[in-house]
Amino acid sequence: MTLEKLKTKIKQLTDTGQIDVVGFSDASPFNDYAWQQSKRRAPHLSLWEATSIIIAGIYIGGLKLPVWDNLWYGRTSRLYLSGYFLDVVEPMQPIAALLRDAGYQALVCDGSSQESSILPLKLAAVRSGIGWQGKHSLLISKKFGTFLALGGILTNAEFNFSHTEEPNRCRECNQCQQACPVGALQKPYVLNMKKCMSYRMQIDKMPDRVKAVMQNRVADCEICQDACPWNAKHIKRPLQTPLTKSFQNDIGTWESFFHLPALINLTEEEYIKQLGHLNTDIPYTLFHRNVTLAFENAKKQER
Repeated sequence: MTLEKLKTKIKQLTDTGQIDVVGFSDASPFNDYAWQQSKRRAPHLSLWEATSIIIAGIYIGGLKLPVWDNLWYGRTSRLYLSGYFLDVVEPMQPIAALLRDAGYQALVCDGSSQESSILPLKLAAVRSGIGWQGKHSLLISKKFGTFLALGGILTNAEFNFSHTEEPNRCRECNQCQQACPVGALQKPYVLNMKKCMSYRMQIDKMPDRVKAVMQNRVADCEICQDACPWNAKHIKRPLQTPLTKSFQNDIGTWESFFHLPALINLTEEEYIKQLGHLNTDIPYTLFHRNVTLAFENAKKQER
């Protein structure tokens, strides 16, 4: 099988699955990667013979609960609800199997830990032509906005790359920076992780400045994404993808689950049973702390 035919088969495989966009790029080092000590900066550190990167994205723009505007319901994020919080992994396996069957190596990016994460997926997606990096530091696609969960594969299959990188279309817009209530985007294109609300909701220490603005959020924050003009159409009318349609059937169940008066009594066993499949890597103790704070915020709102 020629590499062009293999590339076509990969695209056909994604068309029949859950993946909404796929891109190909070379596997040269990411010299502009912020963490120069990480093996992510150089794909050959994970797969010595790597010549190509395959990046796939799954649209998660339709994963929103209407009751999020009600403070008595715990708010998360589209990424949280998608089950791809730590990278798209399982949907990449058929592509990896196809490559291996054709005699090539294939290593799937699995961000379940810092040690196992092998690619800067956002930068690889930019290199493949899927989108550009916005001032909120997230990938932006003309078609999908910021609402793509990403997965990647390193391979020694030497694909041809005919794409061009998308130009940066943020221009003078700084709505994401202005919207961030904790000042995590003071420098455009750079996220100050230590200030970010999403990050703070996943670690032990919760600063008062985050408590003051978290409202009903119990896990993750999308304030900068909600402010991004490239997401406006998705917020108003999400694309009807297989994942969107499947999620819409479960909206009622999700809303009942995240009702704070019930959620605050969730046990650790129930947490694992009900939310373990989302692979968020957020321990019960921190999730329960966030729920308790959100519950208190809802009570204050009624006074």
